[in-house]
Amino acid sequence: MARERVFIVADDLTGALDSAAGFAERGARVRVACRPRDLPAALGSAAEVIAVATGTRDGTEAEAARVAAAVARDLAGHSGILFKKIDSRLKGHVAAELAPLAASGARLVVNPAIPALGRLCLQGAVCGAGVEVPIPVAPRIGRALQIPDTRTQADLAAQLPEDLSEAVYVGAAGLAEALADRLWPGGAARPLPRLELPALLAIGSRDPVTLAQVDALRDVPVLEAPNGACPELPDAPLLLIRMTPGAEEIPGDAAAAAFAGTLAEAQRHVRPATLFACGGESAAALLARLGIGQLDVLGQILPGVPVARTAEGAPLVIITKSGGFGPPDSLVKLVKFLPTV
Repeated sequence: MARERVFIVADDLTGALDSAAGFAERGARVRVACRPRDLPAALGSAAEVIAVATGTRDGTEAEAARVAAAVARDLAGHSGILFKKIDSRLKGHVAAELAPLAASGARLVVNPAIPALGRLCLQGAVCGAGVEVPIPVAPRIGRALQIPDTRTQADLAAQLPEDLSEAVYVGAAGLAEALADRLWPGGAARPLPRLELPALLAIGSRDPVTLAQVDALRDVPVLEAPNGACPELPDAPLLLIRMTPGAEEIPGDAAAAAFAGTLAEAQRHVRPATLFACGGESAAALLARLGIGQLDVLGQILPGVPVARTAEGAPLVIITKSGGFGPPDSLVKLVKFLPTV
């Protein structure tokens, strides 16, 4: 059955992978462009779902709008369904990025809920897991809209129009999964690759959820990188590097750049077959350093934890997780997929 292509625009790499994984689990061929400049090559692939990470979550609103407009121009000559992936807690420059991608009169289906992970939409606001105070959705979208109460994945599926081509979709992994169910009903996932050592675990997120997951690890040495810097790397088949605050406070972008350098050195030192990155910028920065611009998404190894493989360059299995999701034993479960160290 012929299907329209799906184009996903996310403001960070974790989001691009999260929202694309649901399509891969149903048998779709999924390609992720790690940066906007990688999008034309991805569009030239045979993938049925193309996602792009704009890397604009933490920049200025003006830069986010400029990059989104450039992406819109790249997509203009391609027919398909547009999905604007947004953070489920509505972080970033949502309205500024949506404006060049969807005309003011376009029909929008908006819902950032991810019921499978306990994040819901009630009375027009995001609530549930990881949300201390409900977050109204419409003001962040910048358009008048109503969002039905959403407690289950079935609630999300019910919000899709009969003709999917009628709308632009704005949401997170939950809405992407609903769309994938409609387009690939009964589709079967391809087998995930076996995780191999050596493995590098890069923890760039400082979210309390992630900190609890790191603390739950008992048998994995944790190497701290204050302000992103870690001058000495041990010889070990499994290396976990966590960015921590330094003795002196430095700008966030400087710490992120230092951490990217640390991870690049760790990659040269460890030569990992498996890379796990918690925090989208950590993965994006390392892949940029390695010159890797495209990934093939294969599915999820745990809920909300997508698995991808490099589509170019050295073969590498990449696993990513958003900082604010998952139970305390998420990293423990992940490490158990690896061979015994």
